[in-house]
Amino acid sequence: MGKVVYQSLHAVITKPHYAEALLAVNHPPIGLTERPTHTQLRLTTHGPEETVALGRRIGQAIQSNLFIALSGDLGAGKTTFTAGLAAGLGIPVPVTSPTFTLVNDYTFDKLSTSATGRGAQARRLAHMDVYRLEGSSAAELDGIGFGDLLDDLEAADDCGLLVLVMEWADRLGPLLPEERLDVTSVSDEEDPDVRVFTLTARGETATALLQRLAEA
Repeated sequence: MGKVVYQSLHAVITKPHYAEALLAVNHPPIGLTERPTHTQLRLTTHGPEETVALGRRIGQAIQSNLFIALSGDLGAGKTTFTAGLAAGLGIPVPVTSPTFTLVNDYTFDKLSTSATGRGAQARRLAHMDVYRLEGSSAAELDGIGFGDLLDDLEAADDCGLLVLVMEWADRLGPLLPEERLDVTSVSDEEDPDVRVFTLTARGETATALLQRLAEA
């Protein structure tokens, strides 16, 4: 079990104009719903701008190919979070829901330093939505190229950075890869603008990501 890092980290979602300082050290624990460990963080956002900012901060911290299993009810902010993630990765295009297309693929091939400071690296975001898959079977997933995307995730990072985000991932159960970051969004029953995001690391890559966020 990972070492508790509560003493050096308070997971904070700030007001929109301070939204880049999402994970602040020695700050009152606004938005912190439980003590985080190296394998799990739970964060609260108050509106779409803060949800985008949370996604952006995570995207900026990603250094290796990663599968993100994104779960939550309708309207829980999954696509909004992914739009922020794309911005953090340095992908300069609008992100839209893949509900009907099933897969949206965004690639930024320019090998020059981006506005995010990420540096000379090609980036790719594959954004999937499996809500409309009737059985969520392996055959259906192969039909939308899921197996090929998993193969691409296994490629060396020097081929460029790939992040695969799957909305409604909880429907797949054992078909999900073991190495991943689970992100679950829950809407607050009393405040329609509030979302609680739980990040759970499964495997070394995701655990290292949460560690970097904790140390930011």
